[in-house]
Amino acid sequence: MSPARANESLPVTAEQNPPVSTEPLLRVEDLHVRFKADARTVEAVDGVSFDLERGEIFGVVGESGCGKSAMLRSLIRLLPSHAETSGRVMYGGRDVLALRERPLRALRGGEISMIFQDPMTFLNPVLRVEEQITEALRQHTDLNRAGRRERTIELMRLVGIPLPERRLREYPHEFSGGMRQRVLIAIALACSPTILLADEPSTALDVTIQDQILKLLKHLRTKLGMSIVLVSHDLGVIAQTCERVAVMYAGQIVETASVRDVIRNPRHPYTVGLLGSMPRIDTDDKYLRPIPGSPPSLSSPPEGCRFRDRCPLAIPECATWKTELLPVRPAHASRCLRHGEVGMALNG
Repeated sequence: MSPARANESLPVTAEQNPPVSTEPLLRVEDLHVRFKADARTVEAVDGVSFDLERGEIFGVVGESGCGKSAMLRSLIRLLPSHAETSGRVMYGGRDVLALRERPLRALRGGEISMIFQDPMTFLNPVLRVEEQITEALRQHTDLNRAGRRERTIELMRLVGIPLPERRLREYPHEFSGGMRQRVLIAIALACSPTILLADEPSTALDVTIQDQILKLLKHLRTKLGMSIVLVSHDLGVIAQTCERVAVMYAGQIVETASVRDVIRNPRHPYTVGLLGSMPRIDTDDKYLRPIPGSPPSLSSPPEGCRFRDRCPLAIPECATWKTELLPVRPAHASRCLRHGEVGMALNG
């Protein structure tokens, strides 16, 4: 009898299949992030809402300056003092934005960790790798020095750093770019977080190392059972790694759906533009199709649809429409009045 059939013959008990919570692991509701600079206010994140399910890799994609990183950092309040944040970030029955400093410090790095974009910026060049990985262990665990060293070696081995017993005594400059990124991942995983926030973790790497890092994240998600929010400007990275995606433009989510739906049946002109800017081997197109124009200023965004000046489907109503995410089909929404006509623009 095959293992599958053997399992089918077993009686189902409550102990074998405990009730699964229907609540999302993380719920972001109407999130706003504003930066005050001189007499101006820049609203980097404008009304972003999404859910993160248990065990899911959720992608956020958009061009540079659209508010992705500000949104991600705001989830654990890693923004500068001149930033103003409003809305709700619900995790474990608590609003992270309302937590006092002590429970916030316990949450940050313990239950929710972050991988930063540039290892050479966030790794201290004068501290050995061992010291940087064990910092979170000193903060969030009761391990003694020997236990922290053992855990550090275990983490380095988990993320694929060879000879960890020797390399933990080395400095960041003695590691390659890909290995430095693995050190950042090891730091983020030190306390076995429930949620991992990944801010463009493969951007500065060549395509071979990028592929290794993305496969590593998927493997760790399966092995450790955590959820991941992955931010990238590359829709190809999102397609390779994530189940669902939110497309951001000028501080707003303009489309959200499964990765499959967004790639095969996009319903926002900006998403079509991102797809046209991707190199593809399944078409006869010899040239990429860049999105014309530039994104609007977030200190004085236009009324109505923020993409209308770059949009081939723009109509006069786009300038006065109070934009909102419109349902396209179950689990698929678009911030476009003409979302039903977007597929024709892609084919054209």
